Amino acid sequence: MKLVVCGCSWSTRDRHWPDTEYGYYVSDHYGWDYVNLGIPGCSNHAIRLQIEHAVKVEKADFIIVNWTTACRDLINHSGKRFDFSKGLQNLDYEVDYLTNNKDWSPFGEDSHATVIAQSIPGLIFAEDPTADWKTVLQFWPEGSHYFTEAQFLAYRKNFLYNYDSEIAAMNQYFIIQSAVHLLEKNNVKYVMAPNTFIWKQAYMEANNLDFNADMADVYMDEYTFDFIPKVNMLKPGVADALQWDLQHNPDSIEHPDHSHCHHLTTWAQKKWATEVAIPQIDKVLSS
Repeated sequence: MKLVVCGCSWSTRDRHWPDTEYGYYVSDHYGWDYVNLGIPGCSNHAIRLQIEHAVKVEKADFIIVNWTTACRDLINHSGKRFDFSKGLQNLDYEVDYLTNNKDWSPFGEDSHATVIAQSIPGLIFAEDPTADWKTVLQFWPEGSHYFTEAQFLAYRKNFLYNYDSEIAAMNQYFIIQSAVHLLEKNNVKYVMAPNTFIWKQAYMEANNLDFNADMADVYMDEYTFDFIPKVNMLKPGVADALQWDLQHNPDSIEHPDHSHCHHLTTWAQKKWATEVAIPQIDKVLSS
């Protein structure tokens, strides 16, 4: 059996802390082969590419998906053009010093990167949306890896004048729906969680993850995900394990073990794998 994990930084490996992510604990529990296609900061469009690759190239027997927030985008890499025939090879895995070097890319030296998937506030340098390119690069030198100057200025202008977070969420909701159709059509066993997709966009964009707040104020309720069969639904998503970290150790954000892609301790990763993912996977396997 081969397990493939798809998602953003909540799901990916961390080269500084190998074998500490939930996918590792799940694969180790079942004795399955394991492939992790996750990438920090990536969008739901990119996760959809991961799933396509998992089904058609990796020939996965089981797939775990944790979707991400809708305030992320998939854009051309420094003016390059997307090649549909290359599939996931279009996605740039060289975007985060924690995880994404040739060691973690599923393609190694054979990458065909034409697109970047990242958070929109980061891509437009939201700290100062009027800054010129030279100033942007002083604070964000890796910006030159993503954009040409002309592309950056055009992308930022389009975002400031035309972007609608609700339209983006709607489009990505349908992307998730198409992924479920792909998995069902190909008879691939899976579990998935909306994860941070259902966190309110304003909450995400404020970048203030106060889990002591009333969580009813955090979640969107207009997206039901009723197209995901109950047996395949993971509740809670892995991102909500951050609550366990903070309850377990109020100083966990500063804890040395709070290293996994800036998010969870290894304790919380294992707890989510053991108490959420594995019991639901058992139900899928027996259904």
